[in-house]
Amino acid sequence: MTNQQQLHLDTQAPAHRYRYCRRCGRPLKAQDSRLRGYGEHCDPTQHPKPAPARDIDQDHIPGT
Repeated sequence: MTNQQQLHLDTQAPAHRYRYCRRCGRPLKAQDSRLRGYGEHCDPTQHPKPAPARDIDQDHIPGT
């Protein structure tokens, strides 16, 4: 890598920083939250979605 390429890498703008949570809209205070765009309680990687419900085919109960 040349000096000119290294200089270009050093002067690039930092990653986009969010000011408000993308889920609830509250202001973000922590730097890592601002980089992710989600607050501590709204981060989808910390709270995965529950497994989808499964429909099971069953025989009817006689007499109903």
